[in-house]
Amino acid sequence: MQPDTLHQLRGAVELATDAVDVTVTRIADAHQTIVRQVYAPFALLGPLAGPVRVVEQIQSTITCQVYQTILTVNQALTRGALTVLDQPADRTPSAWPDRRRID
Repeated sequence: MQPDTLHQLRGAVELATDAVDVTVTRIADAHQTIVRQVYAPFALLGPLAGPVRVVEQIQSTITCQVYQTILTVNQALTRGALTVLDQPADRTPSAWPDRRRID
């Protein structure tokens, strides 16, 4: 593959990674803001406020973990894609032996 093509592909991978990171982070922030607004009125319910806070914390923890998992997978996919693009031309998958063929 031509160096310019590899450079462009690397740029595309990095751009896509950044776009996913920014989008997921903004969605996560908006999600947390909405959740806080939903649970806020329950703080006024006296004896129910404590259990509601526990439920809110559980939901918040799960939600944060889901978004963090998405970001982690995005980074892993990026590293994998860049590793493939950084392989020398003679080590690209098209040059690997066909494992389906029986000699």
